[in-house]
Amino acid sequence: MSDRALVLPGLVPLTAANMAAVLAVRDGHLALAARICGFEPDRLDPGRDSAALSTTVHEALLAVAVVRRLEGEPAGSSYRAYGGLSAGCVTALLAAGVLTEEGCFRIVGEINSRQIQAHRAGRSGTTLAVLTASAEDAYRLVEELRPVAEQPWLSVDLGDGLVAISIRGGDPDVVGAELNRLGAIVLDRAERAEHSPYTVPGREDFARVLDGIEFRTASAAVVSPLTGKPVDNTPAAHRRLLIDQSFDTASLPRLTAGLCGVDGVGAVDLIAPAKSVYVPRTRSLLRDRAEHRLLALPG
Repeated sequence: MSDRALVLPGLVPLTAANMAAVLAVRDGHLALAARICGFEPDRLDPGRDSAALSTTVHEALLAVAVVRRLEGEPAGSSYRAYGGLSAGCVTALLAAGVLTEEGCFRIVGEINSRQIQAHRAGRSGTTLAVLTASAEDAYRLVEELRPVAEQPWLSVDLGDGLVAISIRGGDPDVVGAELNRLGAIVLDRAERAEHSPYTVPGREDFARVLDGIEFRTASAAVVSPLTGKPVDNTPAAHRRLLIDQSFDTASLPRLTAGLCGVDGVGAVDLIAPAKSVYVPRTRSLLRDRAEHRLLALPG
């Protein structure tokens, strides 16, 4: 029987059903997340999706749902390798035993609160979710945006041309129109830069937050979404992974290929909401390469 690896997604939307499920169980996980990240579960509407939540609360609730899903696996279940994109890197390190649950929520709370404060002072940039003809086409488009956008950057690559592009400056509407003219489709927009050299909080501030968090060695390989390779199994290397992946392109194709390349791995699981874009993208990337199983979040 093949060993399994696990993928944890970025800050994916939670449906109203996901929200109702995570808020219905008032356990220690939710209480810890609420205390550290500064929110009151009773004041959240379980009948609405995550769209109106702050990123702090959204990411905290997603982490709670992930922790519970992992606890729901049969006793004795274990993984040979872990990997995550964006916010998923934090929960991947939690699943691998590198972070404690308290450390996970402290990172969620402190990084997001700094991000929110920075955005109140001035927009760090804009991130556009874009569908292009191919990954190669996405890199070409980034170059062709330079006349109308300041520092365009390929932030996230989900494969088959589904990407996120960040810009530091320039009119997002003009940039979107230019992308359409170049043959791409703009699917969504976030008023913040992600996975780019100008992401906030900056690298030094990010590192200071992590300096106060305990990191340990992992129970299994941890694969980087930047390189597709396992990082060294040291606390310092895991800390660097979280920092580095916040300021460069996070790639799901590289991550899944890297997980499949770990010795003994023949199957890759994904924890995500059933309606997440990660579900079809991960399934497609693993086709003819590894067995695949979706561990859907409740709801």
